Amino acid sequence: MVIESLKKNVKHMKEIVREMYIFTTQLNSIKKIEEETKLVISLEEKKLLNEAITSLKNQLRIINNSITELLKNVSFYKKIPESKEIKEEKIIQINYTPLYSDERVSLVITDKDREDFLENLRRSNLTINKLKKEYSVKKELPTFGKPNLYAKISNKFFRETSNKLISKGYFLKLNKELRKINSPFILNTYVSMILFSVLLSFIFSIFILVFLIFFDVSLVYPFIKFLPNEEKNFLRLIKHVWLIIIIPFLTGLLMYFYPASQRKNLGSKIDRELPFLTIHMSAIANSGIEPSNIFKIILNSSDYPYSNIEFRKIINLINFHGKDLVSALKDTAHSSPSKKLKEFLESFATTITSGGDLRNFLAKHSENMLFDYKIEMEKYIKVSEIFMNIYISIVVAAPTILLTLLIILESTGATTSFLGLTSEILNLLIILIIVLLNLIFLAFLKIKQPVI
Repeated sequence: MVIESLKKNVKHMKEIVREMYIFTTQLNSIKKIEEETKLVISLEEKKLLNEAITSLKNQLRIINNSITELLKNVSFYKKIPESKEIKEEKIIQINYTPLYSDERVSLVITDKDREDFLENLRRSNLTINKLKKEYSVKKELPTFGKPNLYAKISNKFFRETSNKLISKGYFLKLNKELRKINSPFILNTYVSMILFSVLLSFIFSIFILVFLIFFDVSLVYPFIKFLPNEEKNFLRLIKHVWLIIIIPFLTGLLMYFYPASQRKNLGSKIDRELPFLTIHMSAIANSGIEPSNIFKIILNSSDYPYSNIEFRKIINLINFHGKDLVSALKDTAHSSPSKKLKEFLESFATTITSGGDLRNFLAKHSENMLFDYKIEMEKYIKVSEIFMNIYISIVVAAPTILLTLLIILESTGATTSFLGLTSEILNLLIILIIVLLNLIFLAFLKIKQPVI
């Protein structure tokens, strides 16, 4: 029994030493960066690391003291105390689940150290949890939202169906798109949501069909006369039955391609940050610091919100998954929504592996990206000029001339009609078309805009 308790205590001491080594290494890394860059990286992080190390040291001291008491019981005979006043320390057992494992740990310590040990354990757990929040990836990107009641209901109705479809090899491309946009939904859940949305849209389309069968649309819009008065309900059903097919189909299609559109949108935002990001990294690399610390310094900047999401993946892979920098760079590149960032991270990893000059690599890469950015800006300016001319001709000049003609015709008393529409309705339609064209032009310029 005593030997077994000694083994458990020694095993746990090894784990405490391992944690102390991790936190000490992280603390020394931060101090080194601050010395080389003359910048204060994170006072809060250093404070938490120091508190965690101190608490772990105290735990180690208490467990070490208990070993002395346990060794006194390892003997063929028990020594008679010289005085009755001398009392042996009472040994007690403590069971708890540490943060580094899901298995419960059983330790033997002295009774007088019990409160001190539990207090240090509470402090170290609290500090380590704060550090995990400090290092963890924050979702800064617009995503589909957190898993909610809609996802639960979708899984309840279509989980088995989605699992069967996925097991047959469908939706593999969709899974890649979901991972690239950091979606909170796994593939099975998202496929269930697509199927459930199609079902809801099918029910909705039935209501629309019934409405169109028993309600003449021409009563609401007198100028639309595609429903004759003598048309029977059966003919209306034949005419609008396509709605119960096209509406669910379009709903499923939109949900299927939405992750791909989000990935392209996110990738374009990262591409806009890359020229300035690589210049920043090149400046940091000139100080000669360790490569992984370059990403840590960039993470402390709020100028690159979308690229920082990918960089946090790299740091998390190193800190929590134990991967080396090269493996972390390749894994992150594989799931990156931006092709340019993927190429950059792969080239970064190749430079480290081959022993190339990282400062020279970053300097040339930043020059190339800045050159590409300038070319893109010139193209955008030229496209903007062309569309400005088109906008003036279509949205400003043409409607103005048309409205002027209608006003002149009305002032002369001449009646105007086009496809059975009166002049008042024509004026309203022209105004609505102008509004729609303005929205289309604004959306196009926003999509093509090369800067944030």
